[in-house]
Amino acid sequence: MSLHTDTIAALATPPGESGIAVIRVSGEGALAVLSTVMRSMSGDRFAGEWEHRRLYHGRFVAPDGAAIDEVMAAVMRAPESYTGEDVAEVSCHGGSAIVARILETLFSLDVRPAEPGEFTRRAFLNGKMDLIQAEAVADLIHARTELQRSVAERQLRGALSERIDALADGMLGLLGLIEANIDFVEEGIDALNIPDALAVIERQRAEIDNLLASAAFARPLRDGYRVVIAGPVNAGKSSLFNRLVGESRAIVTEIPGTTRDVLRETLAIEGIPFVLHDTAGLRESGPDRIESIGMDRARDAAGSADVVLYVIDGSEPLTDEQRASIERLDATRAIVVVNKIDRPRRFDWPGALQVSAETGDGLPALKSALLRLAHSDDLTRMARDRGILNARLVALLTAAREPLADLGRAIRDRETLELLAVRARDVLAYYEEATGRRYREDLLDVIFSRFCIGK
Repeated sequence: MSLHTDTIAALATPPGESGIAVIRVSGEGALAVLSTVMRSMSGDRFAGEWEHRRLYHGRFVAPDGAAIDEVMAAVMRAPESYTGEDVAEVSCHGGSAIVARILETLFSLDVRPAEPGEFTRRAFLNGKMDLIQAEAVADLIHARTELQRSVAERQLRGALSERIDALADGMLGLLGLIEANIDFVEEGIDALNIPDALAVIERQRAEIDNLLASAAFARPLRDGYRVVIAGPVNAGKSSLFNRLVGESRAIVTEIPGTTRDVLRETLAIEGIPFVLHDTAGLRESGPDRIESIGMDRARDAAGSADVVLYVIDGSEPLTDEQRASIERLDATRAIVVVNKIDRPRRFDWPGALQVSAETGDGLPALKSALLRLAHSDDLTRMARDRGILNARLVALLTAAREPLADLGRAIRDRETLELLAVRARDVLAYYEEATGRRYREDLLDVIFSRFCIGK
């Protein structure tokens, strides 16, 4: 059977115990399979054809007729379904034994398990959405903050696709003019309007630059700003980590070197995701090899961080080593945090934020400082007004700029129309790969591997 036409099934809700679980079935044989496994509450087969967009109540039965569970089955006929194929979505009780038995029954009836993202992949291949919208589905599933959700939802509606489609359509129109004029050149007529063609190039260049203005925010929005909490031992880093995330994730004791590895937790501040990293305390020499490894990991994490919170104990004198560490910090991505202000103060540091991980004093000011370093106003405005490109789109549009510039130079230099057509096709290829008008199977494998099974 063809990979894209056979019938597939998977659990569409998270595994584990729940009130309801939904099992999705899609493909040419989906409704025939439903006829085999669905019975009315009285035990009869459902008469007639399955009606589009109708919910059926009955029992899911095994091939031998034994009832497995009381279910609701939603029917959506091709092409008006999520995948563009016949689809049945069975809502059953969410016990793991029930789900396993239903899936086992389906897989015994010429239905195979769906691969990760295969339902959405089929939706793309059947023209229900373009590649940018398909990626937005995954972004919606993985969204942890309201801003991530809103960006993904706009892109699922096609806001970003429309802009890149407009670039593709504009270049396709220019290519059509170039090719149409090739015959005129053979007759000694130069019919290509050079100023108009250059105006198209300039508009496309400006639009690409406008879209790429969000490139710096692509990774932080999706993965979160990396915030590393660093500093000397017993400065209260783990206590601050716990206070920020709102739960006791890190072990807190008075024993130096308690934190041996890097702990991670995501914190949302005004919709912006920050991934906090609690690291081992830094000192000249650890008492054992394990702590030394922890300190090496702490230094590595700080080196790759978007923001470093350097935490020091305000109730203890500042050492020369700590002073030197603070002076080496990059002020554009570091915040000095004086902790334990609920205790008697032993020193001050100009510009440092004063907090108490014990009482929570100073935490609002610290969160505001994180937002400033993350340029949250710019990110929010960009997400609202322009959309945020993912790494794949950034790479494709960045790559399109060079052949676009070459095309402009070639038009000004009056190169042959045949060469202009080749350059225009080079630009068009990047736009079409962005939206999926053209694609490679290996690219789809990479994109849809991000999806969960059942979506």
